[in-house]
Amino acid sequence: MRGEDIVTACFFGDGAVAEGEFHESLNLAALWGLPVLFICENNLYAMGTALALSESETDIQRKAASYRMSAEAVDGMDVIAVEAAARRAIQAVRQNGKPYFLECRTYRLRAHSMFDAQLYRNKSEVETWRPKDPIVRFQGWLEANHLVHPDDLARMEAEIASEVAGAVAFADGGTWESVEQLTRFTYAQNAA
Repeated sequence: MRGEDIVTACFFGDGAVAEGEFHESLNLAALWGLPVLFICENNLYAMGTALALSESETDIQRKAASYRMSAEAVDGMDVIAVEAAARRAIQAVRQNGKPYFLECRTYRLRAHSMFDAQLYRNKSEVETWRPKDPIVRFQGWLEANHLVHPDDLARMEAEIASEVAGAVAFADGGTWESVEQLTRFTYAQNAA
């Protein structure tokens, strides 16, 4: 409305595709010509439900294209491919002011949460995806293109390990909130 060169980015997972808000949002963005970049992180599972068990059409970018917006799928396990696709999408939205849909096809290598026993998939499936880990692939790309030195990688990994260890120690050393304080800042205080 202001004519500014702004793009709104909306991130969501493949589980959101089964919700009515997904279709309503895409429909209105296309209908009204809104400068929105929709980014779906499709990891094949909505929490513990395989996409193929909840969706009759598992090619999510096709759903977006049905709303007459530009849509593409990209290898979400490839950092460079995702960056290139995001740049193309943002440029398109800025040029025409219309929505764009980007489906990043990825995989969740770990459990959905610490309580997830992962009974909905087998270990061999996870191991098939493990070599495609985006961090490992990006590191390999950086090394192959001589953009990072092994000493820098070792230093970064040591710094990260130290930061994580410090955070764990801080959490372990913390104290429990007193029962009297549990509802503090939950409800407005009565104004006298």
